[in-house]
Amino acid sequence: MATFPTRDPRPESGHQVLEATDARQGRWGRHALWILIASTTLAVIALFAAWAFYSDAFTTVNEAGAPTAAEAAATTGPVTDVRR
Repeated sequence: MATFPTRDPRPESGHQVLEATDARQGRWGRHALWILIASTTLAVIALFAAWAFYSDAFTTVNEAGAPTAAEAAATTGPVTDVRR
């Protein structure tokens, strides 16, 4: 006679029966913690490296965008920082 699988199998001796939700959930362990720490550290290092690599370009753009004293005096718009 063939047996058909059911949603609620009968517990066998020595086996723990888990519900589907409990069986699908992972467990936290030291390996997961170390992976999270390492990936976060690498992301911070990558962002700092990108900022350090492009910092000269940021400075050039900021200096070029500020008006001179004569340009600031000639405008009737809002007050802005003046480059000397």
